[in-house]
Amino acid sequence: MKLTLLISTTILLLILNATSVLSQGCSDAGLCSFNMVEHDSTVTDEMHYTLGLSNTIGIGDESVLINSTGVEFGANYSDFGIVAKIPFTFTSGTLGQTNGLGDLTVLLSSKLYSEENLSLSVAGGVKIATNKADLRNEDDLSMPMVYQTSNGTNDVILLLAANIDEWVFSTGVQIPLNRNENTFIENSALVEPITGFSDEYYLNWKNYQSSRNFKRGSDVMLKIEKYFTIQDDLKFMAGILPVYRLVESIYEDYNGNDITIMNSDGLTLNIIAGLNYKVTEKHTFGLNIGFPVVTREIRADGLTRALVANVDFKFDL
Repeated sequence: MKLTLLISTTILLLILNATSVLSQGCSDAGLCSFNMVEHDSTVTDEMHYTLGLSNTIGIGDESVLINSTGVEFGANYSDFGIVAKIPFTFTSGTLGQTNGLGDLTVLLSSKLYSEENLSLSVAGGVKIATNKADLRNEDDLSMPMVYQTSNGTNDVILLLAANIDEWVFSTGVQIPLNRNENTFIENSALVEPITGFSDEYYLNWKNYQSSRNFKRGSDVMLKIEKYFTIQDDLKFMAGILPVYRLVESIYEDYNGNDITIMNSDGLTLNIIAGLNYKVTEKHTFGLNIGFPVVTREIRADGLTRALVANVDFKFDL
């Protein structure tokens, strides 16, 4: 009964908020979505396995609906752990629909130091592109980055976290190693429809930022979380998550020239909150939301979100 009420109340709050928040949520290229607390909590001299199922809903540029259903597998032994996760993503908006696998993330973690009220952990890994960010809609027309299920880049991720009593401080960097092969380009100087474009597509086309052969800058983040124990089996988390884009992004124009997107670097500051409910000894339910209070001025990478809401279930195997 308690879990049912919790889920129902949260869903209602998400519906009410989703219509009023219109900027970038906790939706970086993947850096902020890894929870160092969860993957550092199990220390055992025997191999320990977990399976996770999740669903994430976000509202992107031009009210594009983005829904991702993910599968996660983890293994821990002693002070070491590994986690791999991959989503299947569906997008729908004014330019059409796309669907496909999202990027595969694989991270290795290790506990560096541990005592009763303090622990330090480090993690490193990769995010591997499952496509070139060149998906097209049902009419075989180019789609901007907000509709892409993959960032189209292979990235390196490094994380460091400190657990101090009920506080968790984590920082990290995500570095893309290549530019993608997206083909979407907008030219607001054009006044006549281009042959082959549907009327609806052309009318909405100019509302999106060009992202042909897109080069995304690196991100750094700092996450500060405070955990509150409501009951033995129920915890609440609140925190802040600043993500800073180090350099401006670049796309390629019709003539093959690189164009720097001015004001596409800078800070996004998110407010985050979550609940973790231990259903049984081997099953946990989690819910996390994030929304912004400060955003970068230009966000051509397709990562803009009005609100991000994630529900997950984890099972000990």
